[in-house]
Amino acid sequence: MAALQPRAGNAAVSRLIGGEPLAPLVVQRMVRPARTATLGRWENEVVWEGPVWGAFGRAGGGRSVHVTLGPGSRAPERSYGGSPPDPNECTIVKDLIARDGRVWVRGHLWNDHLGGPGTSCNLTPMTSATNSRFNKDFEEPLKKMLWACMRHAQDNPTADHWYGVRFHVTAEGRRSDVKGDPDHHVAEEFDHAARYVRKDKRTGTVAPAGTDVPPGFPAELL
Repeated sequence: MAALQPRAGNAAVSRLIGGEPLAPLVVQRMVRPARTATLGRWENEVVWEGPVWGAFGRAGGGRSVHVTLGPGSRAPERSYGGSPPDPNECTIVKDLIARDGRVWVRGHLWNDHLGGPGTSCNLTPMTSATNSRFNKDFEEPLKKMLWACMRHAQDNPTADHWYGVRFHVTAEGRRSDVKGDPDHHVAEEFDHAARYVRKDKRTGTVAPAGTDVPPGFPAELL
């Protein structure tokens, strides 16, 4: 304002003596490039969608889960975000153990180290061998996908989006069609897939990443 006062004074004096006022001072505003929004912290980006559970019962356990996780699911403070199997959930495992011995476990559909709860909706009867194979073929690769999402969030704080993973696990078929048979609750196999998604930091919109995945990310699980 102080810089404008002399001009205002000159104009007033000019009017008093009958002259033309000086041209008004033109202030030019510089247009600055918009800064990338970085709303929130990646550590808080944990569960983006779901979980959506399929049919489940206290005795037989669950049949499916769909969930989308963000990079915060791999934050150090969430190295174990879920809970171990509750022995009072998915109780058909007790009958299977009584029949066959301790070759049966309550397996997590959504891995407990990624936030999956140890309750019937997320537990299903598996043999120890099936559980180990499921962990090797799906759960460990899924963790690596989310590790990549976490590292990208750490290394690119000004990016306009985060990466996460959308996945599902479904128990397919039944070993027995007889409802009173414990094997009626045991799946013949498990269908599972995991794909990358992106979350826009401005809008919060979550959408498939498609081919727009950074170099070095592990392959999707299809």
